[in-house]
Amino acid sequence: MFSNSNSDELNSPTSFPEKPKPRRSLLHDGIVIKGDWRSDGIVEFGGKIRGDLTVDVLVVAGTGKVDGNVRARSVTVEGYLNGTIAAVDVILASTAVFTGEIVAERIQIDFGANVEGLLKATAKDTA
Repeated sequence: MFSNSNSDELNSPTSFPEKPKPRRSLLHDGIVIKGDWRSDGIVEFGGKIRGDLTVDVLVVAGTGKVDGNVRARSVTVEGYLNGTIAAVDVILASTAVFTGEIVAERIQIDFGANVEGLLKATAKDTA
């Protein structure tokens, strides 16, 4: 009924994933936050926040409205963001409305995005 398994197989490090999946927080429209938010995972934000966000990956959904500063490895804005973004990668989607300042290694602005502010791309020299 049960097969004999080698207990060494079960205890070997190769039988376990090297890293756990990053945490994912989904905050949809209707959620209102007054204050700062921190997460070491992926945050998909569709609500409203007045405060600073410090996350690994941030997606401001089309219904999202952020009034505050963002610090992240990767930021995608599909909704509204008013503040400063400090990140490695920033994407402003065609539906984005952004006012403020962006400092990032790579900045992508899709056609149709509404952008007003200062953009500073600090790509590392590959030469």
